[in-house]
Amino acid sequence: MQEYASGVLGDRMSNSSLINRLMCVALIVAVVFPLGRMVFPMIGHDIGETPFGAIEAVVSTSLGFGLYAALFG
Repeated sequence: MQEYASGVLGDRMSNSSLINRLMCVALIVAVVFPLGRMVFPMIGHDIGETPFGAIEAVVSTSLGFGLYAALFG
């Protein structure tokens, strides 16, 4: 019975961790994407739209996971 409880608790902890990570990424995306729309007209002609979107996504995800690590360590 204890193994079952431990397994369920582990699953909940895992799901909670994933939800916390996604919330951190969503918070960063809410800031970075509007900021990207302001910056894109200044540098978009130099690098193009597709690479800019990829850079924006990678930076958002990296900052989101970094925020998660800082908050939940």
